[in-house]
Amino acid sequence: MDGKMKAALLYGPYDLRVGDVEKPTIGEDKVLVRIDACGICPSDIRAYAGMRKVASFPYVPGHEWVGHIVEVGRNVQGFQEGDRVVPDWRAVCGKCYYCRRGIFNYCGNLARDAVRGGFCEFGYAIDQNLRFIPDNVSYIEACFTEPLACCINGIKRCNIKVGDDVVIVGSGPIGLIHLQLAKHLGARVISCDIIEERLEKARSLGADETINPSEEDPIERAKELTEGRGANAVIVAVGGKKPIEQGIGMAGILGVVNLFAGTYPQTKIDLDPNVVHYKQLSITGSHDYTPHDFTVAIKLIANGTVKVKPLVSHVLPLQKVKEGFDIVVGQKGLKVVIEMA
Repeated sequence: MDGKMKAALLYGPYDLRVGDVEKPTIGEDKVLVRIDACGICPSDIRAYAGMRKVASFPYVPGHEWVGHIVEVGRNVQGFQEGDRVVPDWRAVCGKCYYCRRGIFNYCGNLARDAVRGGFCEFGYAIDQNLRFIPDNVSYIEACFTEPLACCINGIKRCNIKVGDDVVIVGSGPIGLIHLQLAKHLGARVISCDIIEERLEKARSLGADETINPSEEDPIERAKELTEGRGANAVIVAVGGKKPIEQGIGMAGILGVVNLFAGTYPQTKIDLDPNVVHYKQLSITGSHDYTPHDFTVAIKLIANGTVKVKPLVSHVLPLQKVKEGFDIVVGQKGLKVVIEMA
């Protein structure tokens, strides 16, 4: 399987080019995968836009990739050529302080060479990190496994109960996944966004109410929609000072505010500690996912609990990967998936 392959290489901010690189070779403990599709993640965009540091340039971005096995290392068990797989890029050690406490998303000894970047024709992974793609799940749908796993980890921290009022700030792909998870838990969901097309999508996926902060005060409107109480839980699925401050303002007594999205560039918010004190608010964050979350995610896609097809706005070939990144930067669609075939 030696030779060259096509890959998207990021040379610096906004400098993403498709070229020829060496096709990876595998050792005894890995599988070689023909990549069929890879989703563009916000973390890819932060690197592309120069908002976060990367170890070195150029490099192949992309971790939401899926494909089929074309070569199996001699020590790999349970997988064979032709298997459709999605890799969990976080290869946890299972032995460190955090892993021993089940906090796998903070593993301090992640295997650094377990999975290769996904915007290319071939990738590799170790067998412990592979999951089979169910027969009824397409490659494009399977690209949502990792972002859905992150949302599962996040929504567990919100303590949502049947009948709760949940506000989701941001109705991009992540916010729309949170919407479906919250509805599955029995919540009444209020979706927020400044882009009307995204609010329309939220309504089509089950949002009970929508708020456009560019047209009305979101805090006052959230109170109106909850009989003056505010929300039981608020998930801030978009980064930024204003959305975070508005999200905290929409929470009611004993409310949970989950700052799901990171903020780039880093920023500080204005917070009245008395609001937290007298409302007994719980402000929490959410970072990555556990191996169990990843396993559950592919099941929720397969059984239709979370519908991901409606979240895809563009499917582009590898040669148009830069166009795909620019679409996401310009917020001109929802999820953009790159196909390698």
